[in-house]
This record gives sequence, C-alpha cells and structure tokens, in this order.
Amino acid sequence: MPKTFFRDFIGLEVKETKYQKLHVFSKILIPLSLSFSILFVKDVFSALILVFTSLFLCKIAGIPLGFIKKYLVIIISLTSFISLSFMLFTSMPGNVVFFEYTLVEIRAEKGVAEWKITISDASLNATMVFVSRIFAMVLSAVLLLGSVSDRELIWGLRSIGVPYGACLSIALFFKGLQLFVSDFYTVRDAMVIRGVDLDRMSLASKFKLYVNALIPLLTLLITRSYEISLALESRGISPSSKVPTRYHVPEFRLCDFAAIALSLAIAMFFYFCPSLWG
Repeated sequence: MPKTFFRDFIGLEVKETKYQKLHVFSKILIPLSLSFSILFVKDVFSALILVFTSLFLCKIAGIPLGFIKKYLVIIISLTSFISLSFMLFTSMPGNVVFFEYTLVEIRAEKGVAEWKITISDASLNATMVFVSRIFAMVLSAVLLLGSVSDRELIWGLRSIGVPYGACLSIALFFKGLQLFVSDFYTVRDAMVIRGVDLDRMSLASKFKLYVNALIPLLTLLITRSYEISLALESRGISPSSKVPTRYHVPEFRLCDFAAIALSLAIAMFFYFCPSLWG
C-alpha cells in the first residue's frame, strides 16, 4: 500500500495503481490543473464534466471515495447555505421565474429599494455551477492528498532544485500536522475512555467539547515544536544549511510526460471552453 497524506492523517489505505507510481511532479500537476479549471467553468454541463473527470482520476488513482460519506452532512449543509444565499441575496430574474416574493420594500423619492426572494432558471443555474465547483475542488484535494506523501513531496521538490532550507520547512510543516492529528486522536480516545459518548452528542456539544480540547492540543504542539527545534540544533541543521547529497532521485518516465500532457490538456480545454451549453 502506498504511503500518502490520507494514510498519515485519517488512516485511509489507498490501492497500489499505476497512477501512484507516477513522478511526484506529475501527481501534483494533475490536481493543480483541475483546481485551475474550476476558475473558468461557467455552466452546469462543463462543471459536471469537471466533476466526473475528477471522480475518474480519483478512481484510477485507487482512492476509495466511500470515506466521503462521513462528511455528507457538511457537504449538504454547505450546499443548502449556498442555495439560500443565491435566493436571498442575489437577484437573478433570468428567462423563467419560478417563484418570487418581496420581503422588504422601501419607497423613496429616487426610486424603490426591494429585497426579494427570486427563484429563476438563472439562479438555479448559478447555484448548481457553484456547488459543482465546490465538489470539483474537494475531489481535486482528495486526489492530491490520496496520491502524495510528505516524503514524496520533499523528494520531488529536491529533484527540481528547490533549496534545502525550503524543503526542510515544508517537511516540518507536514510533520507537525501529522503529530497534531495523532495528538487529536489521543485526546479524543481519552474522552471516550472517560465516558464521553461522541456518537450521541449534538453538533453544538461536539463543537464545544473540541474547542475545550484545543487547550491540551496547543500545549502538546508547543512542546513538540520546542523538542524538534532542539533536535535540529543538536544536529547542526538550520534553514541555511546546504546538503548536496540526495539519497532518492525520482526519474521522469514516458507515462509522466503523458500525465503532464493530460493535465495541461484539461486546463486548456476548460480555459478555451468554459461554457459547453448554449
């Protein structure tokens, strides 16, 4: 099983596929091209194509998408909030108006100021495009975190000539995230052992409980940061250090050039064809 960020953070195992054997630069460039394409989609059809493209790439990368079910409540809540925002704060008459209701109407000498709820084909299209963009953004992040590890990232950055100090800072950042997640699970298990039933608690109670848990987590984070800084200092390592030796040098293969060409093709396609309907 390949070692990825998901395996370190949430313990999710990813299948060994040909995608996982690509050069780390290729595995970073593909999600970036998807994120770049999100900026240009303008209609539902092109947005759905981007979503299905992201799903297909996650599938061939061997990432099990079943874990997203745990976050369906957050996704549905976010979708509902976006829909209400378009209906309450954005007036888009469109060609067909399905529902319209005036909440506040203020008449003055210079005209009439209205605040009304309008559900039209234009508002529904804008809502669906925005929601599809969010799904594509989430899937591109899943593709990146499910195919790259912190070690691979450092190897890839070193192979393209990034300075050692920058690579060291990035490695410490991701290592700190891993330690923070590990400490979070430790604190949560301690709560469960003391009789806290997290499954039956309301969302507000969980939020309050996790806010209180930030105190020991931040204390552990500061302690670990101090210990890591002492360990680096004792070994004579600093951001200005220069280490010419590299123990792992990944090489570009033909499939990597094909993956880079695919990522560029995806970005160029949505850049030149942002709207595929009408």
